[in-house]
Amino acid sequence: MSVDPSLQAQLVLRSGFGALVGEMFGMGWLGWGLGTAHAFTPTVITLFDVFGILLFCYSIYFIRKGRSLRRSYPASSDPLTEKMRKRFIVVVVSEFTAIAILARVAYARHRPDLVPVLAAIVVGLHFLPLGKIFRQPRYYLWGIAIALWCGICAILFRSDRLVAWSSIGTGVLLWANCAHGLLRARVIVRSLAR
Repeated sequence: MSVDPSLQAQLVLRSGFGALVGEMFGMGWLGWGLGTAHAFTPTVITLFDVFGILLFCYSIYFIRKGRSLRRSYPASSDPLTEKMRKRFIVVVVSEFTAIAILARVAYARHRPDLVPVLAAIVVGLHFLPLGKIFRQPRYYLWGIAIALWCGICAILFRSDRLVAWSSIGTGVLLWANCAHGLLRARVIVRSLAR
């Protein structure tokens, strides 16, 4: 059974874009957690920057590689792409709406420390429909991992420790998802080069 190279090229491009978004949000979550924990030592700053820059650069590389492959393997017009885009927008709007509502509830209950945890749980859960939309089974794994991590943090920690650990874990898991997508794109690029 052969795989359509135009679909593979599209997957490389999407993996690059997904990784870029994951890298940026992961850096934000991780930086927030490390800042809250007052953990920005020179070593941590160096590692944070190096990993962030590497993920960013590899994301850009695979975006460019995906575009190049799409020129080499043009896709026929696909009405499915427009349908995917609409579903993606619905998921993202729903995600931000849920985060806003949960933040309001947390503040009303005088628990602002729950805001990042609840937001991260929603972020994790939003990967579930995205996995189906983009046909990326790895999103199920990473989405559930983020939601579980934050649930465990909500049970174990309070106040600043809750914010720090849930944010650090969310950032690390987002970066792991990003790296996973980039490794997948690398395998596809190598298979198309044969």
